[in-house]
Amino acid sequence: MRLRPRTLRGRLTLVFAVVTAVLCLLVGLLVDFEYRRALRDALDNGLVTRIDNLEGQLATSGDLAVEPSLPDAEAFAQIIGADGEVVNAAPRALLERRVLTKGEIAEARKHRITIERAAVPGAQRSRLLAGPAGQRGLGLVVVVGTSLQEAIEAQRRLELLLVIGLPLLAALVSVGGWFLAGAALTPVRDLVAEADEVSAVAARGRGRRLSVPQSGGEELAQLARHLNELIARIEAALEHERAFLDDASHELRTPISITRSELELARMQSEDGSNAARALDSALEEVERLDRLAVNLLVLARTRSAGPPPPHTVELGALSRRAVDSMSRSRDTDSVSVEVTGSAEARGDEDAIERAVLNLVENAAHHARRRVDVTVSSDSDHAVVAVRDDGPGFPPELLDLAAGRFVRGTSVQSGAGLGLAIVDAIAAAHGGGIVIQNRADGGAEVQLRLPLGPS
Repeated sequence: MRLRPRTLRGRLTLVFAVVTAVLCLLVGLLVDFEYRRALRDALDNGLVTRIDNLEGQLATSGDLAVEPSLPDAEAFAQIIGADGEVVNAAPRALLERRVLTKGEIAEARKHRITIERAAVPGAQRSRLLAGPAGQRGLGLVVVVGTSLQEAIEAQRRLELLLVIGLPLLAALVSVGGWFLAGAALTPVRDLVAEADEVSAVAARGRGRRLSVPQSGGEELAQLARHLNELIARIEAALEHERAFLDDASHELRTPISITRSELELARMQSEDGSNAARALDSALEEVERLDRLAVNLLVLARTRSAGPPPPHTVELGALSRRAVDSMSRSRDTDSVSVEVTGSAEARGDEDAIERAVLNLVENAAHHARRRVDVTVSSDSDHAVVAVRDDGPGFPPELLDLAAGRFVRGTSVQSGAGLGLAIVDAIAAAHGGGIVIQNRADGGAEVQLRLPLGPS
């Protein structure tokens, strides 16, 4: 499973930590390699100096009893004769055992060789330098050496320090990277917070722009300027949309009202039961449907573009009763009984919520056989208006799609399919939602859920 930080700060810190760890590893390897090489070079330089001195003494004196001088307790030396036996040594314990093999002695008579092996005294790992010495033709070989124990221990101490220190350094640098990334992103967070304030102010109809950061660098300043240009274009588009909706509302409702008046006047002058009367009744029904469709379209569009509603406290019980009374006045509901019970308070736009409840009640009454129950209640988080009917319920294939635009049943009287879409849009604008389901004992239930008002 890939672990990837969700925030930009976390990702920057992760990249910073990985790069730091890789660099620490490379630095550690390089330091260890260079330290090893420096130790070997220092040991070799000391060995070369000592073998040069010993060879010089043997070349000038010709005396095989020359006593090798030792600079410290870790050093040793041997003089091997032509027969392969040790002629002289320091310390004296090396007189009894030579430190080179026969093959190494033969090679050392030709040129200098460097060897690492466990050698006396103490059988410690040592570094040896051997080469020809003395007067020409004597076949002498001089071996000088020093123990590597001190160098190995120094190298181990360094590696221990690197193993402990470099991860600690990487951790400290990573923590510093976290705070550095946070400081670098502070102007971005400030910009986001200010954008939220601008959004809230714009929702209340007052224009505002982002302030251009002065300390965040030219990139953030350029971003703020471009965002301000985008906000200006969005505000202009919304203003044009609102103006269009207002004009469309006036232009649509006026001819519809005139047409309804003309048809009602013609119907009054027609005899009941005549073909003209039936045609006029049908035309009036279609005009009424057209009027409701125009109103619903405008309400839906305004709800989508209006932004957050004002945070007023709304008593849903009284509001639901007003919606039922409004529906009873506007249409014949004598065949369907509508009852409202309960009460609860919600936050939001009273007119918009009343429109939502009215749509729910009208939709339920349209499909109910005899009864519609409107129950107002609340739970821990929401105020709930539940509208139940005793009709056939929603078709199973439309149950999950019923809140979409222009989704309608198979009946020719199902309407334009905007009622629940408007309810869903109003609920979403208030931070709530709707729940649509078929009841087990028959009929449908639609719940309008809104944020609770102050207790």
